[in-house]
Amino acid sequence: MNLRERVGKAALGRLTEAVGWSLERLPASLRPPADRTLFFEGKKNRRYWWHWSPRHRYVPAVYDVLSEGEWALLQEWFADTERRELIGEASVPFMSVLQGFVVGSAIAPIVQCGHYAGYSTLVLGFMLRKMKRQRALFTIDIDGAMCDYTRDWVARAGLEEVVTVVRGDSADPEMPGRARAAFGTDISSVLIDSSHQYEHTLRELDLWYGALRPGGLLFLHDVSDFAASFDSTGKGGVSRALKEWTARTQAPCLAVNAAAGPQEELTYKDGCGLGIVQKPRPVSEAR
Repeated sequence: MNLRERVGKAALGRLTEAVGWSLERLPASLRPPADRTLFFEGKKNRRYWWHWSPRHRYVPAVYDVLSEGEWALLQEWFADTERRELIGEASVPFMSVLQGFVVGSAIAPIVQCGHYAGYSTLVLGFMLRKMKRQRALFTIDIDGAMCDYTRDWVARAGLEEVVTVVRGDSADPEMPGRARAAFGTDISSVLIDSSHQYEHTLRELDLWYGALRPGGLLFLHDVSDFAASFDSTGKGGVSRALKEWTARTQAPCLAVNAAAGPQEELTYKDGCGLGIVQKPRPVSEAR
């Protein structure tokens, strides 16, 4: 444990003042980290909506656990995607739920269906690296340009040993076999946040639920009635797909904010909703 960890930020500041030092003259390893909430102050883009609430004047754990280098890289990613208008990443509440499951239960390996510009890929990659896992995230997107962009940021983050970026259709029946080959083991969890289309999501659910190891988990973003409008085919999106699929399969499912109301009235703050499906273990194994 270093000096900063032992005495804490405030105490270290008082200590340096008492002996006539300035924080700037301290070695980088001893300086208290900058308040990461400052990065989001005054940001007007809708992507920063979580940080606008007076109740959210703290650093969420998904950012607080990052190293200084990881945090610096993520700030660069925010700036670059804003310049390029590549806005559409998952929310702080959704990533926080994933963090609780993945880090709290050492869940790996993980398949990610849809990564767009790579925000959740980077954040999950940082988690898995801290867990000392390699070949632990297999992320798929149908957009070749977004795959190239995400692959570049994965390399800049030094996550090549952790993350495999694949261009393709996440409902392709060959994908589970490719993922298992990349992992060298069975699939523990799947994150679905791809096309948002009703029919495509049904195919993804059938494919990846079957590919999961017993006890494995499916996480779905955009399960709310509100997010059904994201379906470019106009057929009801992830919301309709999940409802019909769970009725047909009787798979255990928790749908949070399925009928989301006004943002300020939500307990779980992401109005796009969250779905969690668990594949049961065979009765003989459960005993």
